[in-house]
Order: sequence, then C-alpha cells, then structure tokens
Amino acid sequence: MYQFTTTNIINSALDSNGVTAKYSGTTTVLNIPRVGNFKKDNIVSVYKRAYSVGIKEVATVTVPTIAAGKVAQLLVNIKLEQSANAEYGNVQIYFQKPVIVEVIATGNFTTDATNLVKQLNSLKDRFGSSYITATSSGATITLTAKDNNQRLNAVKVSEEDTSVNTIIDPQYKSVATGTVTVAGKLGFGDDEYMLKSIRIPTIENNMPYGIAADERPVLGGNYTQYTLRYSIDKQSDGILSGFKSVTTHVFYVLSSLVTAFEAEVEKTFPGIVTVGTQTGAGAFTITGDDRLKVGEKTTLVANTPGTIAWGTSAAGTATVVAGTGVVTGVAAGTVTMTGTASPSGKVATFVITITA
Repeated sequence: MYQFTTTNIINSALDSNGVTAKYSGTTTVLNIPRVGNFKKDNIVSVYKRAYSVGIKEVATVTVPTIAAGKVAQLLVNIKLEQSANAEYGNVQIYFQKPVIVEVIATGNFTTDATNLVKQLNSLKDRFGSSYITATSSGATITLTAKDNNQRLNAVKVSEEDTSVNTIIDPQYKSVATGTVTVAGKLGFGDDEYMLKSIRIPTIENNMPYGIAADERPVLGGNYTQYTLRYSIDKQSDGILSGFKSVTTHVFYVLSSLVTAFEAEVEKTFPGIVTVGTQTGAGAFTITGDDRLKVGEKTTLVANTPGTIAWGTSAAGTATVVAGTGVVTGVAAGTVTMTGTASPSGKVATFVITITA
C-alpha cells in the first residue's frame, strides 16, 4: 500500500475550474493539483518519453519470369505486434494470417505482377476491408501495411512445380523472396496508444458528466509521457518503521503544453532524463529505457520478425536475460546491449547509461 502508481492526462494549463494552474513549480516544490505537492528533496527522478509517430511496414518482391500456363502464387504472412485482432487468430502463439493469391502465369513478369496485385487487393476480411495495400511497377510488387501493428513476416513468390505436382496435392517451389524495405513501428502517445493503453473509451469513461472528463485523450493531440518517482519516509504505524514509501506518478502531457510543463518541472528538478528508442546497426529498432539506476530494470523490445538472443558488453554494469530482454542495472557506467535476430542473423545495439 506504500508503493503505488498514479496516471493522469494533462490537456490544459488550467484545472477544470478555469483558475487553478494545472502545474506549477518553484525551487522547492512541484505542485500538480489532484495529484500532490512534490518536494524537491524527495524527488528521485523524472523521466521523459516523447511522442513518436508510428510507421507502416513496407516490403517489396520482384516477380521473375514464370512459364505461361503455370500457377504463380504470392504468399504474404501478416503478423501482428501488440494487437489481438480475432481475424488473425490461429493455433500458434502469435496472431498472424497467411494471405495467399494465385494466378495463371502469362510468361510476362509485368503482367503477372499486375494480376497478382489485383487478386491481393480484391481480398477482403469479414468487414469488407483489405488486409494490406499492394501496388506494382513493372515486375516489382510493393506491399504496405494498413496499420502500424502489421508486420510482413514473410513475402514469397512461388511457381507450380509440375515435376511433382498432383491434382489432390499441388506442389510449389519458391522463385522469389521479398524484403522489408521500411520497418514498421508502433507509435507512442498517439491516438491508438492513448485509447488502448491509457484511457479505454468505455461508456463510463465517456459519460457526459463522468469523473475526470477533462482528462480524456484529445484525438490527434499527441502526448509525451513524464514519469516522476517520489520517495518519503514511511511514518511508523506501530508495526513497521524506518522504511521508504516510493511512489510513481505518470503524466501524459498534450503536445501543445510540453514546453510549458517541462519549464515548471525544471524549476523544481532540473535535468529531466529523456528515454526512448534507438536504431540498431542491423536496421531494426530496439525500444527500452536508455537510462537506469542501479537495481532498476527495463525490458528491451526489438521490432523485427523472429526470436531475439540478447547479450551485454559488460555484465558487471548491467545484466540481461537472454531470452526475454529484461535488463537490470548493476553498477554505474555505460553498457551496450546486443540483440541478434533469428533466423535473419541481423544485429542491433542499444546503449544504456547506469547511474548510482
């Protein structure tokens, strides 16, 4: 009960009464009405994670010449990241859906690419929406995700293998493999994130006179997250004493208020630490806190298909669980975390600074 977390959304510089400042700082205390007065001497840290825009994944594949009369097949395996759409449900752990289209090859790769795109764009889910957006230019097919959660986990063009083909069990052999040209990325602080993770739009949350109605996410508002950790001595209750109560207070601040909010926080606690994402050398993105205190933990997340084997350049500074990406600060210093994707073999790095 002495360690808890609060979460608030700040959409205005003034409280709902139109008079009281929503946030104000002095050299000794940071005052945020409805949450508390945070004395400078008790503030442990303030971390900032800025709004970041999501990116839709893009992949390309080049259709080779396939003999006229053979069946040409295009496979796109769409995998979901942090989404549980029932349309992608299957017997495996991940939500994914293989989308397959076939045409009779003409012997002309441009015509075949065009026909495969037409077939792919004609597919619709049960709500009448297409799975991805497909275009062609010459023999090259470009596939673009419809949202930031989709990952093009496998793209492949195959042709009918007439040497072993049978009517009841048609066989295909791969003739071209696609490449992800733009890695997809989930947005942070955008509409999807705020509505999914911070304030679910239930009937109760959307009632005209509901509690904290002024803290509903503003669509298109784009929010930056500030996390304040506060430590005070726990008062004796006759049973326990001499302990600390460390609480965490998270604020999502509307983009138009970020500069003013930071200015007030800096008056009380200079040196807000920015955390976020870095782009690894292997052309995929790793997300996690890039600053930790000794004993604190963060979980690294890699935006790339397959499994990740995690490693560290200095176990004496920070340790990492190879299979999960959970990093723990051990000693002050700077450490490079390494993620190796399987089966692609791509490698990305993430630098973390550990403070005492």
